[in-house]
Amino acid sequence: MPSILIESASMLSDQGDTFDDVDILIERDQIKRIAKAGSLRNAEKVIHAKGLIALPGLIDAHVHLRDLELSYKETFETGTQSAAAGGYTTVLDMPNTRPPTISSTCLVEKMRVAEGRLYANVGFQGSLLSDPVELQRMARHGAVAFKLYMNKTLETFDDNDRSQLEEALQAAKDVEVPVTVHGENGEEIRRVQKKCVEQGKISVNNFLSAHTASVEVSAVSRILSLAEQIGARLHVCHITIPEAVKLVKATPNATCEATAHHLFLNRSVFRKYGTLAICVPPIRNEKERQGLWSLFAHGEVDILASDHAPHTLEEKTKQNAWETASGVPGLETSLPVIFTQVSRGKLTLRRLVEATSTLPARIFNLTRKGQLKEGFDADIVLVDPKEKTRVNPATFLTKAKYSPFEGSRCVGRAAYTIVNGTIVAEKGRIVGPAAGRVLRRET
Repeated sequence: MPSILIESASMLSDQGDTFDDVDILIERDQIKRIAKAGSLRNAEKVIHAKGLIALPGLIDAHVHLRDLELSYKETFETGTQSAAAGGYTTVLDMPNTRPPTISSTCLVEKMRVAEGRLYANVGFQGSLLSDPVELQRMARHGAVAFKLYMNKTLETFDDNDRSQLEEALQAAKDVEVPVTVHGENGEEIRRVQKKCVEQGKISVNNFLSAHTASVEVSAVSRILSLAEQIGARLHVCHITIPEAVKLVKATPNATCEATAHHLFLNRSVFRKYGTLAICVPPIRNEKERQGLWSLFAHGEVDILASDHAPHTLEEKTKQNAWETASGVPGLETSLPVIFTQVSRGKLTLRRLVEATSTLPARIFNLTRKGQLKEGFDADIVLVDPKEKTRVNPATFLTKAKYSPFEGSRCVGRAAYTIVNGTIVAEKGRIVGPAAGRVLRRET
């Protein structure tokens, strides 16, 4: 692995949004030195980074890499190439694969299959179980979190059974692994869906009627209350309602994330894209979107996550909205979309770094990641803050060639993505080897 000198990059100073011009020396897989621009020499490879901003590699805490029996949707290669092209050096994979990650055996097999095929680092989440012994086994094998689907997408026990849910949260607390939560009331969703289907109501609007704000807020409120009683660490995924955010912020040991599509799109997207824009929780109305954005910009929503969820076009374009696969790809659009807000003065760069690197590393205990510091892992993205692009799904590296952001004009993109000291991507192209690693929970 050759040493790399990043020469004359701009890096955020210790205070405010001012910059220092620095050289960054990478040796093996670590940041060896950071010094004043022009003071470092003698590297085997030099990146002339004048005009580029050096940021810690982005960390996406919510990604569906698929693979295994769902390789037709996405593979470990295509998913992590998409991540690297988008500036992400680490992603956390969700357990609702096929087969699902519902045991230590499944977790170990998934890790084995992924080894050597990753262009970004990948940590794996297991499903939350009420069996404390099996949760302990998954924790020992390195699960970075346990996912609870309150909407019943992946159900390993009845979370409406309070005693089982308490046992599961207690077991997660005992092994000191955070619980990530899809916060929607699955029973209410199914009730509305059943009624609509019986009446032949299959439109996008009918689908949205089952995923109301109250369905999200009630589920988030319930799980936060129980987690607080037990003392478990809870992270609420893809939050969309300001009221739910405020509940999270009032709860000790609780954090939350928002996606770019919830932060920047509103219900009008369905007029143009129809079922292609279906995701859960769904994209909300403009008032809710504005409230969510304000909370994110001010740090009340802790982190940005893509909820990258690739499907085939056939799965996304059903006449019956209830049969449409839920989710949109996001790894290649999140950075350009969010950095555009920095370029417009609507978000500070420091807040962007906090939301995409520093806090995800802290929440999921990814030590030596999330900061540009000597001795930290050499996971770095060099951003061109002036590069103008337009979202074009046809050029995506993910298998999912569609996006509700199609045609959006963006300012700022990843010029270089360095993973474990290796240049993997350059201007949206893969130029390096599969340098990513399987990450295991650190104790």
